Amino acid sequence: MEMAPPQTVSAIMEVTVTVTSQVYSSKLENRSSEEFKNFSAIFTEQMNVIYAGIPEYEGVNITRLRPGSVVVEHDIILKANYTPEYKEVLKQASQKVEEKIVNATKEQISNSSNICHGFLLCFNSTATVVQNDTIFQYDPEAECRKAAGAYAAYFLVEYKDQKPYCITPCMSGFNASLDCHYGKCLMRPSGPRCNCLITDTHWYQGETCEWGVQKSLVYGLTGAGATVLLVALVVLLVFTLRARRVVKRQKYKVSQLYKWYEEGSGPAPGTFQNTGFDICEEDPQLDSIYSNFQPSLYSVDSRTKIHIQRPQVIMTEM
Repeated sequence: MEMAPPQTVSAIMEVTVTVTSQVYSSKLENRSSEEFKNFSAIFTEQMNVIYAGIPEYEGVNITRLRPGSVVVEHDIILKANYTPEYKEVLKQASQKVEEKIVNATKEQISNSSNICHGFLLCFNSTATVVQNDTIFQYDPEAECRKAAGAYAAYFLVEYKDQKPYCITPCMSGFNASLDCHYGKCLMRPSGPRCNCLITDTHWYQGETCEWGVQKSLVYGLTGAGATVLLVALVVLLVFTLRARRVVKRQKYKVSQLYKWYEEGSGPAPGTFQNTGFDICEEDPQLDSIYSNFQPSLYSVDSRTKIHIQRPQVIMTEM
């Protein structure tokens, strides 16, 4: 928002000097007394002479008089036209004021007879004090923060066409403006943030919404990924069902063989039945596995004799 500063701005410098050519009186404490008025007039005239040549010098205001000859605490008033550089102008003027008063109080001193000759006032050359801080009567930054309230930390003053504006980074058209690209700047208690847009075709992301993701691409990748996952699940399901079917068939064959034995249809005496071979013989898949089996007899000692007990014949009575 545009601000309305005054046409002129002023600043105050706090200065203390000691006048040695005047005698302190308690009547000087009364601003309505003739003594104070006379002293004030002489002091003001002397300051006008000292600060002549400084365009920003506006006047002097006595704030306090103390004993010790006469210690004068006073304000030097400076004034300048309001421009974006007004603070720098007044600071330079305050430096000139300090130089002038320090030089004057060193030069305007009483002679050996303690007489002030050729000057309106004489001073103690070692008692001059100039405060370093210049007090400005108008500060646009302070006015801007005051108007901002709780968001004061995020408001600042920026000039456009020599006019001050109280802005936030969310206000466009200024050097301090936050470029949210594909989004909108919003002020929050934590500061300015970019709220990224979501359109029919894109999602926008990033701290300043500077890059976007195309929705069609995301949907395509998601669809492709889902298709691959579905195919993998189908293949896994087929293998699982097939394996279960093989196991079930094997269990059934074994159970049938055991049942056959129990019913007396087993092998003749002196023979045996290789159940695993029977099962494998009927299953082409298992047959392919056993066909790759090749016994190795390298570790068998062929000279070892094998003793087989001769079977005994037991005669039974008929």
